[in-house]
Amino acid sequence: MFIHLLAGSLTFLLLGRVLNIEINGAFLLLGGFLGLAPDLTSYILSRGIKFNKWTHIHRDNLSHSVFFPVLVLIAVSFFDLKLAIVASVAVLTHPLFDLFGIGWGVKLFYPFSNKTYKMFYQGRFLTVWEQKEVEKEAERSGDDNWVKNIYFKPNLVGILELLFLLAFLFLVIVNWR
Repeated sequence: MFIHLLAGSLTFLLLGRVLNIEINGAFLLLGGFLGLAPDLTSYILSRGIKFNKWTHIHRDNLSHSVFFPVLVLIAVSFFDLKLAIVASVAVLTHPLFDLFGIGWGVKLFYPFSNKTYKMFYQGRFLTVWEQKEVEKEAERSGDDNWVKNIYFKPNLVGILELLFLLAFLFLVIVNWR
């Protein structure tokens, strides 16, 4: 989860420099928010967050598709083209990172395809699932206490997520002016 904050802010930092946009803490905070935008959008539309083994269903819509950043690009380009490019790339980092790690992957090409894509799962480079297969995997391997087991018990993923959060906060604070 916190990797999305860091990825969005790093995207703003790197592309902002390339496109000669002034970098400051508020700008990087916006980048972090846009890195989380697919989750926030999905949770708002579903009217709540369910932290159980069915949490992956928040990825089953346009918010986690490669087409959502295109909508962001179009919408923000009415205000500023450079910012639109940076914002859409920051949003794109979210579904790309969700291909890895915890969860069952994302529907990258929704609404044109309902297939779910997951990388580096059970020794395979790419797993492509139909919805019934995702549900079967969640039923079989899902964890109803995954938040507690990942974020509140010592483990590699939890430690990395904490480091991502600290790195994000460091970036924002160091560049605040």
